Amino acid sequence: MTDQNQVHINAIAFKEGDAWVIQGIEYDIVAHASDVTKLPEAFMRAVLDNMVITQHLGRAPFEGIKPAPERFRSMFEEADTEIRPLKKMEDWPDVAVRVMA
Repeated sequence: MTDQNQVHINAIAFKEGDAWVIQGIEYDIVAHASDVTKLPEAFMRAVLDNMVITQHLGRAPFEGIKPAPERFRSMFEEADTEIRPLKKMEDWPDVAVRVMA
């Protein structure tokens, strides 16, 4: 985390069967969606859910959440497309997503 108001988490998105999966890199947080365009919102929701749960347990946000397994970092580094939201949603973290097609 860069400061108390901004979180930057890289993620890799990929299709698995009929669903799209988005996997965090710095933190092992994952979300699913039926449509690739719904992945950023699904991931932001999963990130916020994790923040709330860790705080409810008396820990700092993301404390105890390990990085994703190395295969996802490799996928991220080898990805050839990057997606960023054009409009930022108020009170949502900044999210960058790379997609494996």
